[in-house]
Amino acid sequence: MLNTHTPPVTPPWLAAAKRACFALVAGALLAACGGAAKLADLPVYSNAVELKAGESAIGDTLNKNMEQDKAVRDAVGVGGKTEQRGFKLPPDATWEQVKAFYTEKLKADGWSEGMGGIGGNLVSNVMSEVNKSNDMVQTALFSKGNQTLTVLRAVNPTNASEVELILSLSTR
Repeated sequence: MLNTHTPPVTPPWLAAAKRACFALVAGALLAACGGAAKLADLPVYSNAVELKAGESAIGDTLNKNMEQDKAVRDAVGVGGKTEQRGFKLPPDATWEQVKAFYTEKLKADGWSEGMGGIGGNLVSNVMSEVNKSNDMVQTALFSKGNQTLTVLRAVNPTNASEVELILSLSTR
């Protein structure tokens, strides 16, 4: 019997979002142990207010993410860690401004845009395309030595004046 079922066509924006999620997960998994920078030492966007655990749902979630990351790494027997911080951005902080801020500050400190290595440019190119098609969530990756920093800007879909920033530093 012939299969007459035609699989659904994935919209281009969804395919791009899936690739972006894969790139984020791959970046976090590829970056794992010892390293020079600590998240607290990295620049914070102007007028950003930290979302701390116990004071905000995002702060609580990021704290739980770090606990789960440690538990998984311990269980699997790999080193490294992931640190995360969240911030409330000024409502007028555009992605272009946020990305330019981190690109300037991080490159001045020896960071490179992308994940480095053979596939680093590929990941940056994919992220750039995804960012163009979605003004609600944008992501950039930076790398230095054995560390990868993910910079993510998100706009609350029900309140565009709520703009948040998540920094995720993975060390291998």
